[in-house]
Amino acid sequence: MALFPCWIITLNPQHDHVVCLLKQLRDWGFDPELFPGVDGRKQIPSLFPDEQVAQKITRIRHLCELTSSEVGGYLSHLRAIKRAYSQGFYRVCILEDDVGLESSFESVVKEVFGLPEKVEMVRLMALKVRKRKIVEYFSNGQHQLVRPERGWCGGQGYVLNRRGMEKIIKAGSSIFEPIDKFYDHFWEYDLRLYGVEPHLIWEMSHPSNILKSNVAQSRVSWWLYWLHPFNKLWRSLKRHAYQIQHKSEFYPAEFPQGKPGKTKRMKL
Repeated sequence: MALFPCWIITLNPQHDHVVCLLKQLRDWGFDPELFPGVDGRKQIPSLFPDEQVAQKITRIRHLCELTSSEVGGYLSHLRAIKRAYSQGFYRVCILEDDVGLESSFESVVKEVFGLPEKVEMVRLMALKVRKRKIVEYFSNGQHQLVRPERGWCGGQGYVLNRRGMEKIIKAGSSIFEPIDKFYDHFWEYDLRLYGVEPHLIWEMSHPSNILKSNVAQSRVSWWLYWLHPFNKLWRSLKRHAYQIQHKSEFYPAEFPQGKPGKTKRMKL
């Protein structure tokens, strides 16, 4: 088994950028592999027996329904994680095919592979800037491991260990939100989620293949609009309770100074 497995999720394995990613990762001593993405651009993909799309929960939590492309993106990540787990990997780096790699990617990600078991997932970039606690510095002195108090958004790249795989597989087979939102709600299934700053990857500028459910929201039953704020409040209370229970892991926390990465649609 390779020491540094790195899987690239793609629907277009022959694309020039994907070929370049593979070469770059091999040159850096990783063992990259292409993982075929699940195509949901036209319709809801076929589901395995242990998978279900729970649109009722989506309507309650988000006042919309998941699009077929969001389901495809979710399944791409979930099935990659399932395969890594079934093949016995202890850690794996998972990337989407639309990312660029910083020059420090090689050295820092290899250190991430050696972090303690309690660090179950490490995101390599984010779409939102959140308060976070600095946990430790990597050996180059320029990057740091952080624990964000809330979700970073984005599933473009992360390193996941075996215990993290188990938690995602157990909690994630019922699909009711995009995959990055599922990761953002780490406190609901006790996923020990961390991140790297400055970011090690960035999102390339291109039209997305994933139609967002919240761009053109479908109308839902009137009573869900009444129920929604109560459901949101309940989940917020559960999140705060989780953070109080694990206070030393999250605090003291503060915003980073400046923009931690160069993804253009990052929200400060």
